Amino acid sequence: MIGLLKKDFFILWHAYHKNLALVLVLYSAMALAMNFSFMVFFFAWISGFYILSGLTIDNYSKWDLYAASLPVSKRQLVGAKFILITLALLISFSIGTLLCGLLALLKGEPLMENLLSLLAVSFVCLAYFGISLVLSYKYGVEKARTAVLLVAAALFGCVMVLGKLDLLQDMALPPLLQTLFLGDLAVWGWAVVMPVGCIAVYLICWALATRIYSRKEF
Repeated sequence: MIGLLKKDFFILWHAYHKNLALVLVLYSAMALAMNFSFMVFFFAWISGFYILSGLTIDNYSKWDLYAASLPVSKRQLVGAKFILITLALLISFSIGTLLCGLLALLKGEPLMENLLSLLAVSFVCLAYFGISLVLSYKYGVEKARTAVLLVAAALFGCVMVLGKLDLLQDMALPPLLQTLFLGDLAVWGWAVVMPVGCIAVYLICWALATRIYSRKEF
């Protein structure tokens, strides 16, 4: 498993280290110098896409055909991708935490609020990229990326349209969700229920991706 992680890391580092450095410097500068604090939350999003691009590189290099002859199981091959996504999000969260601290010191930004937002974004990205990996193993990276982005764009578009039409306030959440995320138990909802739900989705996606990949013939 460690060998698989090293293989993916070195391939992605060789292919994208200059781009990654540029993104890191640019986003950090925009957050600190231009008061675009929301750029801090983009690191989690970007890091996951780098890992997904590794699947594209694998397809072009016929890695799956070669890996079938190696003494590693298909479960391990899939598991390496999911572990790599987790590590990438942990690194991006660490970078975001550092920037949140700098924003608090230099700009007076609310530290705890930004950290909680960063944590929420990281868990949502965990679930998002878990679903993306499942679809990538099933339909291919490009189709999966397009499908997930279109769904996300459609949901965002619906929220925007409803907001413009002043219909959002007329939509009521179920009582349980209101209590967990907007009521007296909001702290528990955002700090416990939402992360646990995202982790559960991620683990389910891991199992589904393993099953899909295990049935493939190379």
